Amino acid sequence: MALIARPTLPRQPVRRLLSAVGGATLDWLRGALTFTGFAATVLLYAVQRSTWRQPVRLELRRVLHGVAVRSLATTIVAGLLLGFALVTQAVYWLAATGQTGLIGTIIVLVLVREIAPILVGLIVFGRSGTATLIELGEARPRGWLRLMEMQGLDPVACLVVPRAVAFAVGAFCLATVLIATTLLSGYLVAHAIGLVAYSLWDFTGNVLRAMNPMDFVLPPLKCVTIGFFVAVVCCAAGLARRDESDELQYLVPRGFVRAAVAILLANGLFDLAF
Repeated sequence: MALIARPTLPRQPVRRLLSAVGGATLDWLRGALTFTGFAATVLLYAVQRSTWRQPVRLELRRVLHGVAVRSLATTIVAGLLLGFALVTQAVYWLAATGQTGLIGTIIVLVLVREIAPILVGLIVFGRSGTATLIELGEARPRGWLRLMEMQGLDPVACLVVPRAVAFAVGAFCLATVLIATTLLSGYLVAHAIGLVAYSLWDFTGNVLRAMNPMDFVLPPLKCVTIGFFVAVVCCAAGLARRDESDELQYLVPRGFVRAAVAILLANGLFDLAF
């Protein structure tokens, strides 16, 4: 009895697909583990007293001024626009449905817990993260990173740690300004067009009553973590540029994608954990 030959499946495309998927997964895992190890190293350096010598403190002051002060105008403008787009619309639709008592709850859930940390992370990257990418991206090709190592200076302690701490503290400060500006501008616009008749103090009290004790801890901690992650991503991407063959113009888009992923990842981890 003759055997019926079974049709052979095209194994080569399947193997190529599995190889591509597996290679991409391994690259992603390798990058995630490298980033985690680098972030843990920076955090370990930051809590050591011996790290904070005078040059490191001076660099911290310079970077913090750039993060918190130079980004202040951008944060205020973003808060004004966000107050008009978010708070005013929330007040309008809640008033239309007769649910004005939920104004504070909606603002806390949407603005304080979600939008403010993500928006501040993007502002910090746009104003200071790009400068860090370009500045540290020139460190190795121009040779001054090698010069620091020859002088016995640790690049992580001198370059990465002050930026990580400055970004974390600056993100917290900018988030405070953003939330205050958003609430103030939203109330003023809503009051001007007749959506609310109570005073600013009553509006603020409504928002504060909607906050539980953890809302005074977790959103600030989320902003600090996001700022820290943005700094670590920008420093790692900048220091990874080895020579002129890696063009500087592609460094900023690469850093933006990684910083955006880090921002969303930190925000998602906080939401899942708490």
